[in-house]
Amino acid sequence: MALPELKTVDIGTGVISYREKGSGPALVFVHGLGGRSGAWATQYEDFSGRHRVIGWDAPGYGESSDPATESPVIADYVDALARFIDALGIERMHLVGHSVGTVMATAYHKRYPDRLLSLTLAEAVTGSGMKDMEIQEKLVHDREELLDRIGPEEFARSRTPNSVSPSAAPEVVARAVANAMQMQVPGYKRAHRALVSANIFDEIVPLRVPALIVAGSDDKSAPPEMVRSIADAMAGIRHEIIPDIGHQIFFEHPERFNGILADFLTGAAEQAAA
Repeated sequence: MALPELKTVDIGTGVISYREKGSGPALVFVHGLGGRSGAWATQYEDFSGRHRVIGWDAPGYGESSDPATESPVIADYVDALARFIDALGIERMHLVGHSVGTVMATAYHKRYPDRLLSLTLAEAVTGSGMKDMEIQEKLVHDREELLDRIGPEEFARSRTPNSVSPSAAPEVVARAVANAMQMQVPGYKRAHRALVSANIFDEIVPLRVPALIVAGSDDKSAPPEMVRSIADAMAGIRHEIIPDIGHQIFFEHPERFNGILADFLTGAAEQAAA
């Protein structure tokens, strides 16, 4: 299916590239480490009949400007996201984060709850900010050393198959690998450093909007027990586990995630109208 065209918008500190389709209440998708605005093809298609569906490229991804520092923190991405939303003239939105995007989305909810209609965390991760600094430094060093040694294409070929379910169809694995090969190494490294230094539990506050958290049954990056620990810290959140998917929620049986999200968004709209 054809992707919406890639656009850019000036956010005052640089530009952000993004794609959008449809009209109605804004539904904004925030990708993870290996993601980009182009990964949400089925979401643009399935939700644009009733939403203004937007997928950004985080700073350092797509045609977005690089972060101002080599080692940004989650707050830097949240600031860019807030500027991006303002630049698009969006007053309130449904916000969906994936992987490290869930830490950004949770932090956005902490800072700007009045700008949200709902919050969805898809395959949430904790970050490694609760670990000792030596461990954090090793995590960064080992990932960057591997990436520099084998290059982004081999990195994608060797690692991406482990991020999908063992039952994933070959064409799904191929799509996931092709997506990962489009990695922009400097932007990936910066986002990875931010994830390593992050702790999602530091960003959790009592929910001010309807919220959903979704896990993949076969996810190794955000295993169900990790997602459960986050859900347990967010009283009132709806918790779902999708069978037979790994970490590539936009490629693996996307109709399952989309169905859960559509039902949740309908309920959130009804709650807001009540």
